Amino acid sequence: IRLDPSGAGVLGNVTFALRDDFRLTSIKVVRAADVATNKYAPALWELTSEKGSEPVRGFAYGCAVPGMSPARSGIEPEPLEPGVGYRLIVRAGKVAAEHDFGLAGTSAAVRRE
Repeated sequence: IRLDPSGAGVLGNVTFALRDDFRLTSIKVVRAADVATNKYAPALWELTSEKGSEPVRGFAYGCAVPGMSPARSGIEPEPLEPGVGYRLIVRAGKVAAEHDFGLAGTSAAVRRE
């Protein structure tokens, strides 16, 4: 956990690892409940690239990926919440994969160091 300037706790980066280097053409995170009832669930975070990203073996939620840009300009990634299920959808050309994930809640006291 890291702290925002007010001292309130916020979750740290969520990272995703891939089994090899890939030139990604799309990264999208949606709420799992939304995609279960809507094939076109709204993205909480979405990056695209026509030619593919630089080869990557991993990336962090909401962070830049070299060679990719936001699917919609001016839209910031939405914060992820503990206890909510999410789905990561990645594409590298014709190869696609999905992964469901969530954030564990925390009841531990947050201290400045």
